[in-house]
Amino acid sequence: MGIRLWISVDMEGAAGIAGREQLIPGERLYPEGRQRVLADLQVVLDAALADPGVEPPVVVNDAHDGMLNLSWADLPAGVELVAGGTKPGTMTYGVEEADLAFFLGYHAMAGTAGAVMDHTYAGEVFQVRINGREAGETGINALVAGAYGVPVGLVTGDEAVCREARAWLPEAVLVPVKAGVGRRSARLYPRAAVEPALRAGVEAALAAYRAGVLAPLAWDPPLRLEVTWMTTDMADRAQTAPGAVRTGGRSLRYEAASAPELLRALLTWLMLAGGRPLY
Repeated sequence: MGIRLWISVDMEGAAGIAGREQLIPGERLYPEGRQRVLADLQVVLDAALADPGVEPPVVVNDAHDGMLNLSWADLPAGVELVAGGTKPGTMTYGVEEADLAFFLGYHAMAGTAGAVMDHTYAGEVFQVRINGREAGETGINALVAGAYGVPVGLVTGDEAVCREARAWLPEAVLVPVKAGVGRRSARLYPRAAVEPALRAGVEAALAAYRAGVLAPLAWDPPLRLEVTWMTTDMADRAQTAPGAVRTGGRSLRYEAASAPELLRALLTWLMLAGGRPLY
């Protein structure tokens, strides 16, 4: 049996993307943003499918916003697309069926300086900690994958998320495609440099998996989730979820028996906390 590859695709970390207008459906530059993330994904898929050891279909999970950003018609044969936002685990849906995970177009955690569109799952979140350690989407999603024995082999995005990923996933291959200047500005590396780097990153990640270098990020339970919200009313609403413990004006705590349970708690809190006025 070949390598069952699963790819979680966000948008903020794609090459060529520098701000919110490229990321939100309905905004003038959103079509350009879709093109940019598709360009990165096509390079990664072409490199993965060229490897005879990768078993089709490669599963691509659209993991940005409403998760309807990728067009099935634009993807090559041998790829299965998971689209739409109402799916368990959202960004991590389907990872339990894989051997190896890639995180494409990821961004840094909320509060990171010099990071394009830094946030952690939604604009309501000021900070997330797991067992006392500050975490963003890279760490959270890697823990979920690790709970199923799946290592993360490749992370792409800006320089800030690559630094973040190095701290969480020391064996993973990291491909920075740009450098954040501010939250809505970036130095965008040339496509002539980005595309070969993405291709080489896929090849290196697959080689690392075969060599047994990659290890799942798996922590022993319990896992303590702590979230600090932007405002007290967000904590007011989220605290109505079962198991939530109010620890401060803007903060909640939850004890989880596994990383998937921790993510379910976080997603439930986000749905209760309201819309996204601060994103």
